[in-house]
This record gives sequence, C-alpha cells and structure tokens, in this order.
Amino acid sequence: MREAIDLQSARERMEAVWRERANRLSQRPVTAGAGESVLPFLVVGIGKERYGIELPDVAEVLPQVRATPVPGAAEVFAGVINVRGEIRAVLDLRRFLCIEPGSETGLEKDTVAQGAPARVVLLRRQSRELGLQIDSVEQIRWVGAGDLQAAGNSPVGWSQHIKGATQDRLMLLSTEALFAELETGVTT
Repeated sequence: MREAIDLQSARERMEAVWRERANRLSQRPVTAGAGESVLPFLVVGIGKERYGIELPDVAEVLPQVRATPVPGAAEVFAGVINVRGEIRAVLDLRRFLCIEPGSETGLEKDTVAQGAPARVVLLRRQSRELGLQIDSVEQIRWVGAGDLQAAGNSPVGWSQHIKGATQDRLMLLSTEALFAELETGVTT
C-alpha cells in the first residue's frame, strides 16, 4: 500500500515538472528591452559556425536530400531538387561563404564534393523559392534589435550577405541578398 502511494506521488511530481517545462518552452523568451522589436531566427550550422535566417523567410526545412548537379552552373550551387513537382535551385552555403569542406566537421572532402544527401532549408520571398544546403538546424532564437552589431569583421566578398551579428557570434544572413545573387547568377 505504501509503495502505491509513493509511486502515485512520484508520478504527480513528474507530471508537474513536465507541465512546468512545457509551459516554459511554449513561452516566447523576452530578451529585448521595452519597446524594442524582437525577431525570430532559425539558427543553422555550417561546421562550427552558426548563422541565423529570419523565420518569416523560411518556407520549410527539408529532410536530407541529394541535389542534382547542373552542368555549367556556378560552383556555389549544389544543384537542383524536386519539391512536390517543382524544381528549386539549391545554394551550397558552405561554398558560398568560402568555408573549407571537412575543416571542422570531420567530413571527407570527397563525400561533400560527390553531392551526398544534405539538409536543405527552403527560403521563400515574394513567391520565389531557393534552397540552402547546410550542415544542421539547431533552434529558433529570438533576437532583439539592440542585440545586433554591425558585421564589420566579415570577409570581403560576402559581407553584403550578412545583416549583422550577435555578441555570441551568430551571424544573421540577409535573404534579400541571397535572392539577389540568384538573380545575377552568383559570381563568387
């Protein structure tokens, strides 16, 4: 009888912890000061680096897919993928940002070069879609305007694609600039 009461008590405590955790996770974190705008970003990883993409520009996160290479396309394009019958270009964010394959992830350079299946984030802007090939999707993070710093230390050639950075070095990508590169054919 005593064991049944202890078991019931333990279950009730566990359920209370779960409810509290669920409530805490469902709440939007408040990190900005009063009157400051806060925007949600999808945090993605390329090796050890972290990049943020404005959540309203993210159409969906696709499971690992293999992009089909397109002969004559710029080197920064991984290829194209079929998304529910529609062909979408996929930009290899690692190549686009000049991050050496395998340098910090332990991946073989040949595996990356052969078009192994990879995670793709599909971006949508003004009814246009573009895929970004990345290593990982980590979290949704809320960033206040006061948390941003100018992206002054970014390498020449892609600094126009970085809106800014947070103190903990999360670089925020400009999807407008990525789509503009799609228009011009990407010349990196």
